[in-house]
Amino acid sequence: MSLDRSWKIGIAVSLAVVIGIVVWQTQFRGPTPQCKPVRDMLDYNKAQAVQIESKIDKNSGGVPTIAEETAYRAWADGMAERAQKVTGDKVAANAVQLATLASQFASALDAYRIAAQGRAPGAPAPTEAYQLSAINAQITEQMKALSDACPAQRKLTDIF
Repeated sequence: MSLDRSWKIGIAVSLAVVIGIVVWQTQFRGPTPQCKPVRDMLDYNKAQAVQIESKIDKNSGGVPTIAEETAYRAWADGMAERAQKVTGDKVAANAVQLATLASQFASALDAYRIAAQGRAPGAPAPTEAYQLSAINAQITEQMKALSDACPAQRKLTDIF
């Protein structure tokens, strides 16, 4: 059985469209080369958040444990490593600032743990808690700035 010419053309066009869609999805919709280290940094942060969450002791009353501090220090070190790989003009400063804030957050946890352990139940939160909250807000701002500058998938208008 032989296909007539119109079927062969239709199959060839359909195949070309499918190949075009696959190439579009894999090559052109992903992050730009300068954004790949940023996306790596953001993905690492997301993965570490899950890891840190698994280390939280639900019975500690909100006081970070040594295991949590160790996990946060590893997160901050990993953020610093990844920030060094970010070279894009628009995002390098944000990446460095994010890594610096991550390090400050990890360092401030020890002071918070020490201050919180000596508090009576029902006492107001130590000032270190407010410091951690402020650093966390700045981390969130830097993450948003990086995510906005380097979305996981580009739009058609970004390419053309």
